Amino acid sequence: MLIDLTGNELVSGNLGKDCPANGSSGNECCCDECDYMLCCLDTHNEAECEDCNEWDCPRKIK
Repeated sequence: MLIDLTGNELVSGNLGKDCPANGSSGNECCCDECDYMLCCLDTHNEAECEDCNEWDCPRKIK
């Protein structure tokens, strides 16, 4: 689990819709600080998740 500077858990994927730090739920938007930012863009190919080496990622196929 990754926690940003404001204390929010960063959640990758789903175009950032599931992440509490996406700015839509009243929390500060921290997307520019996120290691998962590329996973949240609509250009992200979900097939890349199959080869992901980031074990902290909540969407990691284990």
